[in-house]
Amino acid sequence: PPEITPMEHANTVGFAVAALAIGGASLYFAFFSGPKKGPVFLNKERQKVTLKEKIKLSHDTYIFRFALPFSNSVLGLPVGKHFKLFSPNKKGIVAGQWNGQPDPEADKDEIERKYTPTSSDDDLGYFDLVIKVYAPGSTYNPPRDRFPDGGKMSQYVGSLKIGDTLDLQGPFGHIEYKGRGIFESMRKELPPVTKVGMVAGGTGITPMLQIITAILKDKGDKTVVSLLFANQTEEDILVRDKLDAFQAANPDRLKVHYTLDRPPQGWKGFAGFITEDMLRKSMPAAGADSIILMCGPPIMVDKAVRPNLEAMGFDKTRMLVF
Repeated sequence: PPEITPMEHANTVGFAVAALAIGGASLYFAFFSGPKKGPVFLNKERQKVTLKEKIKLSHDTYIFRFALPFSNSVLGLPVGKHFKLFSPNKKGIVAGQWNGQPDPEADKDEIERKYTPTSSDDDLGYFDLVIKVYAPGSTYNPPRDRFPDGGKMSQYVGSLKIGDTLDLQGPFGHIEYKGRGIFESMRKELPPVTKVGMVAGGTGITPMLQIITAILKDKGDKTVVSLLFANQTEEDILVRDKLDAFQAANPDRLKVHYTLDRPPQGWKGFAGFITEDMLRKSMPAAGADSIILMCGPPIMVDKAVRPNLEAMGFDKTRMLVF
């Protein structure tokens, strides 16, 4: 056989080692970086998704898991944004009314509602919606006479069977969290903050949870979050397990406070409607390094939260409403 010179031998070994190193690095990257993200689903067009799983969290609250077209599809929803769901309209018990009030949608064949998933773009091939299904008031014990019709969209989603489809469209929204204390509002980047106060009511927790998750996921994000979450009863608190787990794992980065309209005996959180005193005890102080996010019923935001925040010295530019 032909002789191999010492130089040729060294080159051969060098090439082999380099190839092994490159191959090993590629394998390491593929293993530890997780599956490769595929096509982005949301494109502002109306599309259909299929219900693949329904996970019961309580007597009336579920995780609805919807499949995306491919196992590596990305939902493509920026943090802080939402999408719209569409469903056939539902008629009230009394013609022209819904829950005892004039129904502005009475003549519409279809309705739409805004939702924010509890999953993120790191979850490939699906997204999750946590939804409390508001049934007609007569089905509760005791009956909820103020809400004889319940919730239109939640009842529709709750009626879906595995394999059924749902129409949605997005992304939409004027607030986006860009990371590390930077928010964008109405396409304008705001000065960075180090403290974020959040006030949520009922299902208004979902955009807050999305932002909390994004902040805590980034170890380089030093933003401190304070959340005040208002509900009617203790049983109504959505995603409480996740919020409490986040706080326990990140006590210096997240503080969670609850208030209930009808607290049980022995309740240790706040009680009643949101007040200025409650906000002073749970929110960061007004200043250039803080901002407040709000999401919930308009009567809560406009009557209980915004005026009290203004009394605490918050400028309207430091109060963002989803």
